[in-house]
Amino acid sequence: MVRSYSKISQRYSMWDSFRNTRIKLLEEAISEGKVDEKIIPLLKKINENKDLVTISSCYGRIVLLGFDVAKTKKTSTFYQKWHRRVSEEEVELALANYTGRLPLWFKVEPFILHVAAKDMPAAIDFLTKMRKAGVKRGGIQGIQKDRANIEMQGTISLAFPVDAFEGSWNDMIAMANKMMELNEKQVKKLERIKW
Repeated sequence: MVRSYSKISQRYSMWDSFRNTRIKLLEEAISEGKVDEKIIPLLKKINENKDLVTISSCYGRIVLLGFDVAKTKKTSTFYQKWHRRVSEEEVELALANYTGRLPLWFKVEPFILHVAAKDMPAAIDFLTKMRKAGVKRGGIQGIQKDRANIEMQGTISLAFPVDAFEGSWNDMIAMANKMMELNEKQVKKLERIKW
């Protein structure tokens, strides 16, 4: 009996140490301006639950990315990224000034969060709440002695090579901004959950 209690106690102290480290790293990243401002309220809300801790996040973004589909992801380079809605002028100016060698892609990417849960019941509870909030893309990505790692991601996305686009940038930017607005509504909905 003492042994099993000792193992449980050790697992929770490992969790507490891991969680405290992650919270400190997040606080440092926030103070250095390395965290997307609009996702900070959600991160803080999730971190109020002692059985959870956020590991990484992105609020969602509009991106111009140099990328060659014939090569690996390692060859991609961010040319321009905005974690907000953009103007047609911003995008057209960025396109006009692009001098990279890789084909340029226009992308809209949804929010993404990585969260660690203390144990499987906490992970399942998190996933249940996530799905009730309307987020369908997510799941357990890995299990370690002291935690389960979860990924949660929005579904709003768009990607195409700039050279192949023949439409109106005004219409495309309006669509991208609408997608960012929907992404923002999803994040706000997640903020209202009692994690």
